[in-house]
Amino acid sequence: MTHILIGVWFALGRLPFGLYRVASTALSALLALVLFVFARERRMVALTNLSLCFPETSVTQRLLWTVKHIYFYLRTFLDRAWLWSGNAATVRDRVCIENLDALVALKGGPPTIFLAPHFLGLDAAWSRLCLEVDMVTMYSNQKNPVLNDLILQGRSKFGDQLLLSRQQGVRPLLTAMKKGRPLYYLPDMDFGERDSVFVTFFGVQAATVTAVARLSKMLQAQVVPVTTVYRNGRYHIRIHQALPDFPMDDDVQSTQAMNHHIETWVKDNIPQYLWLHKRFKTRPAGESRIY
Repeated sequence: MTHILIGVWFALGRLPFGLYRVASTALSALLALVLFVFARERRMVALTNLSLCFPETSVTQRLLWTVKHIYFYLRTFLDRAWLWSGNAATVRDRVCIENLDALVALKGGPPTIFLAPHFLGLDAAWSRLCLEVDMVTMYSNQKNPVLNDLILQGRSKFGDQLLLSRQQGVRPLLTAMKKGRPLYYLPDMDFGERDSVFVTFFGVQAATVTAVARLSKMLQAQVVPVTTVYRNGRYHIRIHQALPDFPMDDDVQSTQAMNHHIETWVKDNIPQYLWLHKRFKTRPAGESRIY
């Protein structure tokens, strides 16, 4: 059954752009309404996150953001069909790097960490960047082996990319970066207390990994944020200036500064940030559960 669903999914992704856009938009909108009504647990996670991060907004506004978020989540999921089965020309046409010169300028410089917060277009950004540079990244294994293989194959489609599971540890990652590969790193998920510190995210204590601070200090690497926006059928990637005065002497201060930067980008694109993730699941000692 999994193989059949993947076949239908990829067939949709091979439709001509205009037809695909109409079909995927309609399907995403329909499913978003269905999931908003019936996927109660995930709906409540998103609404809880939004209420914690934007307590000054109305309930109506947070409900609207949640519906939009589920829609963008579904449509970016569908778009992985053409990202992972299409050719380079398709990806170049539908995923635009707004300032490609900034990427070119990084080549030959110090080690680079591409800081990629969890905007929903992060896979589109990865695939498009793979057409320009060979990178290294880390991934979490999926429970479904068919889906796990599909993701790895899709993310390895272009260039000579190095994907490391979290179980492989940091040593091969360091080796790859020392040889010149940029690290594409997603810094803003709750992985528990291990290798994390509690710093605020929109004023709420959030367990946040210190890997960006530690790696940038260890390798004297520049941290270059990469954000992605979906707009009118296409993705737009922005390569930002390297974070100034980073890392700091203290890893906690560096990690807090990183979160503050992410907050500014989220405010510009609220519905397309990953609100379905239990970002505040791990709590400091003595605090009650949120979800």
